Amino acid sequence: MPLCARKSNFLLFSRIDIIRCVIKPNHINLSDSWKICFWRGAVGQVSAVAAPIDHLPLLREAITDCSPKGIAAAVHRLIRAQKLNTGDRLPTVRELARALAISPATVSEAWQVLGAVGAIQARGRAGSFVKETLEPGRPIRYLSIGGAPGVDGLDLSTGTPDPQLLPKLREALERVTTRDLAWTTSYLDDPVLPQLEVILRQNWPFEAQRVTVVDGALDALSRVVEQTIRLGDRVIMENPGFPPLIDLLERSGAEIIPVGMDDEGVRHAEVTLALEKSPVAIFIQPRAQNPTGTNMSKARSVVLAEILRPTSILVIEDDHSGEIATGEDVSIGKFLPERTVHIRSYSKSHGPDLRIAAVGGSADVIDPLLSRRMLGPGWTSRLLQAVLIELLTDKSAIAAVTRARSRYAVRSLALRAGLAGLGVTSSTGDGINAWVEVADERAALITLAATGIRVAPGTPFEVVPTGVHHVRVTTGLLHEDDTEQWQHVITALATAAKAGPTLRGV
Repeated sequence: MPLCARKSNFLLFSRIDIIRCVIKPNHINLSDSWKICFWRGAVGQVSAVAAPIDHLPLLREAITDCSPKGIAAAVHRLIRAQKLNTGDRLPTVRELARALAISPATVSEAWQVLGAVGAIQARGRAGSFVKETLEPGRPIRYLSIGGAPGVDGLDLSTGTPDPQLLPKLREALERVTTRDLAWTTSYLDDPVLPQLEVILRQNWPFEAQRVTVVDGALDALSRVVEQTIRLGDRVIMENPGFPPLIDLLERSGAEIIPVGMDDEGVRHAEVTLALEKSPVAIFIQPRAQNPTGTNMSKARSVVLAEILRPTSILVIEDDHSGEIATGEDVSIGKFLPERTVHIRSYSKSHGPDLRIAAVGGSADVIDPLLSRRMLGPGWTSRLLQAVLIELLTDKSAIAAVTRARSRYAVRSLALRAGLAGLGVTSSTGDGINAWVEVADERAALITLAATGIRVAPGTPFEVVPTGVHHVRVTTGLLHEDDTEQWQHVITALATAAKAGPTLRGV
């Protein structure tokens, strides 16, 4: 190898030549793959750049399982052990495939998995490199559903219930705090109050092997994902779906297989095709699907159960709207109870600050969940559990939830009817949100912001683009007795739905 290759006033040296260099240069350590030495001499600035380290032998030795999951896990371990460092260039897909005597497609899948968890970054023809940080970024999708920033006025982006329709907590709190409670006497006590478990089981859509409570539906999803999903696992999910769940699954290193929806739930034909990829779990929102509001029909649940029965796939159902949904409480757990985990939240029906959701179903999932939780919070506050018992049994609280369910349905139907009258398509579902079709998402957000209305953009809800732009509107926060507000919102939405791309958005 020649000592250097001259180009203009720059000299390029091999790594070995740099080490042998008589002149003592300054060094800037860019990574373990690259070194730069530089100094100033008669010819001007001279620099020497090393060739990248060949990591192929290291990878070949470390990889013992040549599946995509095995390759990804091995590379991940090398990065954690700092045997591969920030900025290191990885072998090409074909180089590694040739070294392992496997298909390039297998290596490509492994690279995709590592990219999803933020371990590596593809830079086109330059190759794939170890990223600056292994920590996954912030939950971008979740943070993005707040809509256009800086809008003063009506915020319909939140997806939260109307505070005026929640049951009153004061009386429930007074009753709970003025009577003798069976306060915690051991950190190893049963995490669920016995009376609450009885109430939950009485209203559960199937015979659950285990029932417990956690700190809200998203906490439940997070804990179930933690116990069941591993790096490289494939999972089925609705498209569009719940942005925080997409963030969670991407953070876990799962590969999401999106399936479309119709008026009865996820399309069973697409689920059948997805099963060919051997997914380990399917995530479904059986009622008031967020963002479309779709309710899974009883007939669809039967078909899905039959499709899933021959497999070992786990079914995770997120009934986030719970008692404010008008749809029937349908669950695949009725047919596959040993392989179903059903989550029911009380945030929208009884208040987000209760931070309680029930989780019931497969003992194979919930027992490890409980064991892991013992090393964290241990249990959900028994004081809050006692408040929930009051709200689930008190006649006035029950009446308040019934009234809220009816009011939300009226608001949802009124908005959809008003938009339809102006030629705007929206979902015909349940719950507190409407999925409104627009010509251009960005233009719609800007147009609405100009009128003082904030809605959630549709893109964060999409696992992959659906080909049609949408925004999500929280109809539950509109008041049916405010005629002026209704007219303003419907007119503004209709105008925004037809707005074309802005110059910056073209």
